[in-house]
Amino acid sequence: MIRIASVGYGDIAQRRHFPELRNLSDKAQLVALAGRDELSLADCAREFDVPSWYADADQMLAREDIDAVLILTPPDSHGLFAKKAIEAGKHVLLEKPMVKSVAEATDLLQALKIQQQKKPITFFPLPHVDIPEHRVVSRLIADGVIGEATSVECHRGHRGPTHADWFYKKELAGGGVLFDLGIYQVSAVVSLFGPAQTVTALCNRHFDTRTLDDGKVVEPDVEDSALVSLWLDNRMAVTINANWNGSVTHHATRRRVTVIGREGNLHFGVEDGGIYVYRTDGDYGVIQETSEEAAFDGYPSRRITSDASDIPSTIVGDFVNLVDSGETSTRALEMQVHVMEIIFKAYRSGAANEAQTLMTRF
Repeated sequence: MIRIASVGYGDIAQRRHFPELRNLSDKAQLVALAGRDELSLADCAREFDVPSWYADADQMLAREDIDAVLILTPPDSHGLFAKKAIEAGKHVLLEKPMVKSVAEATDLLQALKIQQQKKPITFFPLPHVDIPEHRVVSRLIADGVIGEATSVECHRGHRGPTHADWFYKKELAGGGVLFDLGIYQVSAVVSLFGPAQTVTALCNRHFDTRTLDDGKVVEPDVEDSALVSLWLDNRMAVTINANWNGSVTHHATRRRVTVIGREGNLHFGVEDGGIYVYRTDGDYGVIQETSEEAAFDGYPSRRITSDASDIPSTIVGDFVNLVDSGETSTRALEMQVHVMEIIFKAYRSGAANEAQTLMTRF
């Protein structure tokens, strides 16, 4: 049994991570929570049958009977608690965005490498991109189903978060929509196609006020719209559009990634979970996976779904499986260091109105 504690217990924790853990009762158990508001902390612990809770996270992390820790706080404290958990020898799942600076990200990587020499631990930074859908996409591109892949177009957006005000405060969030949504697309692109050489970006704020679910009106000091262009090491061009100014709620994010090739297009990351392939010659014999006729963006296509047997139960389920298997690779963290540099240099590019060179690789 893997005994898990959580630093943080907010909306994403209670909607996703804690219910996921309930469904893993044969493998893992949520045994402790840490947070600042003792009243709501106790209420959450009772709701999810968690036996212990702490106003002092350090006390909780010092427990030798805790194997793994979820870091689910706002981003301003991600680096602090993740490093403490690493140094305490705990396996770590760290919510996105990982940290608020490249220096913090590099510091976490160094701390992990030092700890790995003492005790093997699993470090699982989000966004999680080693997923069945991406593995199928990688195989399709390698098989040449759209010919040579030359560019990628990404979109992710909704109306903006309405359940918490910290998303709109740079001091707590580190950034706006690029940190909240753009990070998913950046992570997917570099995971599938490799590191980037340069980044150019525009980051703007369309709305001066936001109204939350409880009626509170906040004045954001972060961007709600971001346009990012990447030039990858493999000479592919990438565009990313992230915005909080659309028509759907944050529970129904509109998203897609389109890979453009010399012989067709491939679409994935869409709501129905399908992968859509369009070939200009209509010859789909090169597709090895099971597929069916479909239409996407008005083009006759083939729709592919990833093998259900290859799908991990959930994000937390995958984390538990990795801990159980003894996974100690640092690649996911090394990749997120690169992702962090892309995002911070995107902000710098927007402020300076010029392309920025990227130094990190993975």
